[in-house]
Amino acid sequence: MTWPRTSPEAPSIPWPSGPPGHGGDEVATTRVRGFDATYNRDGANTAQGGAGSAHFARVPQRQGGSGGDGQGGMPSRAAWWVLPGLLAGFVLSAVGAAIGQGLTHSSTNGLTDLLGEAGLWAAFLGTALLVSKRYGTGSLRRDYGLAVKPVDLLFGVVAAGAALLLTAVVVAAFQGTKFSGTNDQILTQQKGHDVGLVLVSLLVAVGAPFFEELFFRGFLRNALQERFGAHGAVWMQAGLFALLHFGEASKLAGNVSVVLAMFGVGLVLGYTARLTGRLGAGMTAHCLFNLLAVASVV
Repeated sequence: MTWPRTSPEAPSIPWPSGPPGHGGDEVATTRVRGFDATYNRDGANTAQGGAGSAHFARVPQRQGGSGGDGQGGMPSRAAWWVLPGLLAGFVLSAVGAAIGQGLTHSSTNGLTDLLGEAGLWAAFLGTALLVSKRYGTGSLRRDYGLAVKPVDLLFGVVAAGAALLLTAVVVAAFQGTKFSGTNDQILTQQKGHDVGLVLVSLLVAVGAPFFEELFFRGFLRNALQERFGAHGAVWMQAGLFALLHFGEASKLAGNVSVVLAMFGVGLVLGYTARLTGRLGAGMTAHCLFNLLAVASVV
């Protein structure tokens, strides 16, 4: 990232191993949210409660998932996959950049940037998919809230504005000091190279919003939530997201302001995912934020 200058399913109830009931029908009775539910062998049940009787089928439910709202469901042990995911991302990114540099004989060429980022994002996507299949439902929508609704455009605009405001505060706080820096070099080094600028613009405005939101606000936030709670998960993923941007400033000390600014952006995007229950609004905000960075360079 750069900056510019539902309703739950019916619970699965294990079948008792006791003797058959009267008349040859085996029954199991349980109480769920105020309803006395009696199941027979064929899966039919009658739920007696204050709202009357309801008939529904007994449907097995796989552990994990959040019903599509991205509000949790991942066990905390899944969060450890962030380490091999990042390691694989760094390795694949280095390999991709090396291939690009070998083809173009330039470390700043747009193709080099594209191949480098593609390696990182392949690891992000692979980690999210692996964790979803291993610990969740296998659905990125159900496990991470990977969905977009029309209203997310409005939420995204608001979130992008909040992210820009926090970034402006950090920039102003460090203005004129050795800790002032920016991470838009990936864009500025393409000035005068139209094809390279288009490639890099697509990277930061389309690729980054999708893969980074899926990895940090989808997978990591949901995995951390069981152990550290909703707020703790948002702050922790924001911290790791910010540290991932260390080294993007042209001078070492300048990374202080870059990391702090990205931490603020990570918080905004994290709470956006938490409050909306989807990644769509955060992806929209991330895209708008980066598009403004592109516009400030062009």
